[in-house]
Amino acid sequence: MPAISRIVAAAIAAAAGLAAAGTALATGSGRDVGASTTATPTPPHRLVARRMQPRPGALPRGMRETRLNLFTARVFPTDRVGFALADDRSAQYPALSTDGGESWRIDGPQLHVDAADGPEAVGFVGTAGARTFFAYGSSAIDVTTDGGRSWWETFAGELVMAVVPGMRSGELVAYVQHSASDRPTSVAATWQYVSRDGGRTWRYSTAFGG
Repeated sequence: MPAISRIVAAAIAAAAGLAAAGTALATGSGRDVGASTTATPTPPHRLVARRMQPRPGALPRGMRETRLNLFTARVFPTDRVGFALADDRSAQYPALSTDGGESWRIDGPQLHVDAADGPEAVGFVGTAGARTFFAYGSSAIDVTTDGGRSWWETFAGELVMAVVPGMRSGELVAYVQHSASDRPTSVAATWQYVSRDGGRTWRYSTAFGG
């Protein structure tokens, strides 16, 4: 099985496990919980991104960033190009290395501002090539396909569990976990979204791996 297929399969398996755990919790307690659970709603069929712009106080793109401020895994699509997130002055930025991780520079606007964005944070990163990077977490997916010159942000409304390259060239697949309610007996569902335009739009899909 190709590496990307294994990644997609692992993400689906993990998502299915979490959903199954939620179902078991809702139905296997030995008591009637039907009245306390809520039917899983229909997922939105299309999510649309907005282009991100620097906000007041933004650090300039290209500014050198210390490695001590990098707080996520560092991903390297080539031996010299690397991507990570940096936490600097109460905001989180994309950070790019072009020398194999020896030095890092700010590579876009704030992806999250602590005081303004609250829980809508991103804390995981990935890559689908030397110029396509993405960050996700909480309810947001941030994508660039031009090495950081432009960034697009999509709000999924629920927990973004994973974003991985799809099986087709230029395709991204996101897995979003939705709970019908905040009750512990609520059934969790996993929604799969596919983007084929660099994260500008995402469409709900039930096909394996998008």
